[in-house]
Amino acid sequence: MTTVCGIDFGTSNSTIAIVKDGETLLVPVEGDHTTIPSAIFYPADGDAPVYGRAAMAAYTGADPGRLMRSLKSILGSDLILEKTAVGGRYITFEDILVGFLTRLKQTAERFAGEPIHDVVMGRPVHFVDGNEEVDARAQAKLADIAQAAGFERIAFQFEPIAAALSFEHGLTERELVFIADIGGGTADFSIVEVGPDRRDKADRASDILANDGIRVGGTNLDMRLSLATVMPHFGSRSLTKKGRDLPRWPFVDLATWHRIHAIATSANMITLKQILADCADAELFGRYVDVITRHRGHLIAAGVEQAKIDLSARDSVDIDLRAVVPRLTVHADAAAFETAIEDELERLAATVLATLRASGRADSDITTIFLTGGTSAVPAVRRVMTELLPGAAAKEGDLFNSVGFGLALEAKRRFV
Repeated sequence: MTTVCGIDFGTSNSTIAIVKDGETLLVPVEGDHTTIPSAIFYPADGDAPVYGRAAMAAYTGADPGRLMRSLKSILGSDLILEKTAVGGRYITFEDILVGFLTRLKQTAERFAGEPIHDVVMGRPVHFVDGNEEVDARAQAKLADIAQAAGFERIAFQFEPIAAALSFEHGLTERELVFIADIGGGTADFSIVEVGPDRRDKADRASDILANDGIRVGGTNLDMRLSLATVMPHFGSRSLTKKGRDLPRWPFVDLATWHRIHAIATSANMITLKQILADCADAELFGRYVDVITRHRGHLIAAGVEQAKIDLSARDSVDIDLRAVVPRLTVHADAAAFETAIEDELERLAATVLATLRASGRADSDITTIFLTGGTSAVPAVRRVMTELLPGAAAKEGDLFNSVGFGLALEAKRRFV
């Protein structure tokens, strides 16, 4: 039997699962890990890039080179075709993504012991909010990237539907499930009829009652937490010599994973130095310019991301930024974090309600909320679903592998 696979290419983390000899298996993609951070590090000397945790380790260990992360966010934008300098050469962002998917494919083929030609790629319900043309372009570009990585037959499935298939895999009775797949870049919701009497149906269209999604994910929450707690230590509340606020864009870019790599252009550096010269008190913004000059911005983002994760279980944390600025630690607490993300929580709630309305079913009909994606572990995010659906049982899947496993089940249905 030919091996087929499903790939959950995520903003923050990625997984791949295969179906071989009828068995669905998660692939160890980095050591024993079945997830890999969607990160690539290009050494300055032009050596081969490294991926995942190894990429983050090379960067945090101050190896000379360039880190790229959260590149899924640029699918559908014109930036995907632009070239950027890595390892002493210029390559397109598209080629960078081809390299990452090729690495996933080769790892899965070694695990399977044979070539893999067929893949179901996961996709968010909306790559881009409110623009169907750009959304279609993003899927088409992802298909091009998968083909360039060596896949021949390429299909797509919504990530929350894949999560529903994963949830259904072990069910013994029928349920009406609200799927909440909230990852690094998007929040995707589906309402699906699932059960053992349905899983082998060739056509599941009638079981899918509603899909919706929004570009709110963990990277948005990271940005809000960073702007609220960390960026003031790099000058975000400083004033010019005429008493005006500094421009906002440098701080938004430094707080946003996929924008960090683009800050240090020649034009931007000229602008940043002009801003520095106009600061009434240049010390804090001087830190900012130093961070960009030394390409240490991802260390700040990583510290904030870890603080967000830790705040899921603790009331407060200290963000250790001493590797960026000597003796600098920044305090953050859960209450301030929830205040910082109020807009994102309201947008999530509105999308949940829109999904419920589109399904044509009463809230009380929902039996289960199935939570997956790393950002669904954030308590305030989880409360959005549980408070709007108080009668449904909240169940947590494998936060990082449910979608990939479900995509492999979909690949089995389509290709085997």
